[in-house]
Amino acid sequence: MRARPLFAFAAALPLILLSAAFAHAEGAPARSLVRLLHKPTKVHPLADNSGRVAVSVALPPGKDARSLGLLEVAPGVGAIRLAPDEIDTFAAAHPDLALTVSPPLTPLLDVSGTWTRVEAFRAATGLGTGSGVVVGIIDTGLDVAHPDFRTATGKTRVAWMLQAGRDPVGLHPEIEERFGCTASTQSKCAVFSGADLDAMMSGQSKVDLPRDPAGHGTHVAGIAAGNGGLMDGGTPKYVGIAPEATLVIASPSAEGKFDETDILNAARFIFEVGEELGLPTVVNLSVGGDFGPHDGTSPSEKGLAALVGDDKPGRAIVVAAGNSGTLYGRDDRGPFGIHTEVRVTPGAEVRVPIATPASKRGHGYVWITFRPGDEVSVGLEGPGGSSWIRLVDPGDELGYSGDDNTTAAVINRLVNGKTPMTAETNSAVVAFSGAWDEGAFTIRLSGHGDAHLWVTGQGDVSPSGGSGLAFEKAVRQGTIAIPASHPNLLAVGCTLNRIGWDPLTIEPIELVPANGIDWKPDDVCYFSAAGPTPFGVAKPEISAPGGFIAAAMSRDADPRLVPGGLFDGAGCPKGEPCYVVDERHAVTAGTSMSAPHVAGAVALLFELDRNRNGGQSTLTQARVTELLQAGARWPTGTVRHETQLGVGALDLEGARRAFEEEQGPSGPPSVEKSWWVLSSAYARPDETWPVWGTIELRREDGEIASGIAGTELELSVTGGVVLQPITKVRHGLFRFAVAGERGSAGSKMVVDVRFAGRSIESPRELAIGEDVWRANGTLDATSGGCAWADEARTSSRSPLGPSIGVALAGIGLWRRRSRKNEGSSTRARSDLDRA
Repeated sequence: MRARPLFAFAAALPLILLSAAFAHAEGAPARSLVRLLHKPTKVHPLADNSGRVAVSVALPPGKDARSLGLLEVAPGVGAIRLAPDEIDTFAAAHPDLALTVSPPLTPLLDVSGTWTRVEAFRAATGLGTGSGVVVGIIDTGLDVAHPDFRTATGKTRVAWMLQAGRDPVGLHPEIEERFGCTASTQSKCAVFSGADLDAMMSGQSKVDLPRDPAGHGTHVAGIAAGNGGLMDGGTPKYVGIAPEATLVIASPSAEGKFDETDILNAARFIFEVGEELGLPTVVNLSVGGDFGPHDGTSPSEKGLAALVGDDKPGRAIVVAAGNSGTLYGRDDRGPFGIHTEVRVTPGAEVRVPIATPASKRGHGYVWITFRPGDEVSVGLEGPGGSSWIRLVDPGDELGYSGDDNTTAAVINRLVNGKTPMTAETNSAVVAFSGAWDEGAFTIRLSGHGDAHLWVTGQGDVSPSGGSGLAFEKAVRQGTIAIPASHPNLLAVGCTLNRIGWDPLTIEPIELVPANGIDWKPDDVCYFSAAGPTPFGVAKPEISAPGGFIAAAMSRDADPRLVPGGLFDGAGCPKGEPCYVVDERHAVTAGTSMSAPHVAGAVALLFELDRNRNGGQSTLTQARVTELLQAGARWPTGTVRHETQLGVGALDLEGARRAFEEEQGPSGPPSVEKSWWVLSSAYARPDETWPVWGTIELRREDGEIASGIAGTELELSVTGGVVLQPITKVRHGLFRFAVAGERGSAGSKMVVDVRFAGRSIESPRELAIGEDVWRANGTLDATSGGCAWADEARTSSRSPLGPSIGVALAGIGLWRRRSRKNEGSSTRARSDLDRA
């Protein structure tokens, strides 16, 4: 039996991990936010380098995008780029259109094959290379000349590529026009075929070969579909999951920043290429962020989900869960993080502090999601307690303009048919931009309802430049990123692939114990974002290796040539590039590295599906997700928080068995080898707020217990209610839902799952409360408002347990391990416990 999580495990996310993710911001009302943050004396915080703002437009049914001067980047979503003072004019000319804007996005195998069991899959099927399947990568680009993306004869494996940030080259003018490359109101871009890329590499074309200075896209592509470098000869070592897949690459930004409209256009490009090639297609999105409703209603979530579905077999989208699951303490304060939640009760104002460093050019964005029927007024105080924006009632907005070019805005549930905020998407947006002193912003909330808040910092308060903006009382649950939060997109969390590696130029190094935790391979990554969504949808769906992954290194991101990039880890011994493992490959970490493992796995399942069905594709997004979940395995390492894991870790052989198992029984389940997980660590006293449970039945040999109807499965709930009884999803995979009883706040709910009268693991006890703080007794409601209990106010403990800080940037303090002791379990000591 595995040990249950006893405490929260939090850490300061290292720069190398932040560089492997994307900070994403979702659609807010364009007209209001652009106007309220505008100041003629400064560049608008939402504008790109050209001074234009990317605008998403929800298209009414039957409306032609091009007749409005828009590019349809996804079903029902149009795009245009306008100068800030043009947005009001455009909106006035089209009063029936809903316009939204977003802050720009910024950048979010040799061993992992053992964890994913890809070789067992290949041995059982005689397939497993991804041949005949398109793997699409939307990322920072691709080092096209890298051997991992070329055949044994040196030809490119890239069928088509869309590269943004460069002028159209006119090799395919009709395609460039189709995807907006030539329009002045869209992102400029160029389109290349595989033949074009081969001509560039052979010197037969004078067009500059596409590059990847950031290196993130090259690394991600290598994990999903790199072949290890066949053209170099020898035996490839760092081979991706689908090494013979057809690659289609879209780099929707040359600046390392992505607008949601560009991502939707890139996904449309990849799927249309796959359709024209007649091949099933999986798209990998190692992107995600923290500003948005997190409930599936944002433009990018809806747009991406519209590109897949039950009516589109042979299509899938895989998304990184995000790296925002970290909590950390500082000077007996905290836990700090990007997400928090509070209950707002009538007659009591709730004040939610956001810690901030001093800023000269910072931008902060807070999204607040309420439940339908909630009525909450929202205000903002600046550092030092100055009142920037008074309480703004639902249906209203207010701006602020101060000294030092500082601006701010509160937009609260404008249900007027012109914004994405409706009664079903009850939300508020708080934004601030400019210069301020170190201290804390304070969000003021008054009224009645449940508030989920996420904060995103950019400019000099971005987390990539230091501590950034963070709630002073944060929770790990609910940190799942956007667009991974959409119920119909496959979100991937992170497990540790390895705890040590052998750098190219120095002796082997290892991750070492810290704060009493002895790191083990196959642990759940401490930074991995956690579910559920605000309305209880279980996330992520699955986890996969993400720390630390060796894969293709772009020549333009080689730290020996270009210091300060993705693979230039802080504190390497003697300043050596300790993340480089050979001349062409390097190590990094993040859920950005986990997602392409699953994208490659989907490619292999698509390949198997076509092979079994006469060249036809039958697997849909939902079915392939079920197969991966049904075949998942329980990690051999430590799972401290199930909300970060999903139902288990990627197991390709298990997924194959789920695909091919016959209906007949395969043998009785073993309660010792089976398990179940819950989507939340506490319950609400509200039957509209489900806690989902997933049961994985396994035989004594650890394989799927197929042919089990589930009639011998029993669900016992004490102190709560059953919302959905145990229901079979497919072989070995069952689900149920429970909730706390109304009026039961402050009590406990006990959940027990049994098979044939025997408990599968020990019964689980969940605290019940209106929010996580009340469930765990760390918040006192008083007649004068809501206040933190003394223990929570002065301790660095999380509401779910102690907050433990680990900085992987402390790698610089690791002592190198002698090559003579490579097989030894001895580890050097390191100062990894600072927050």
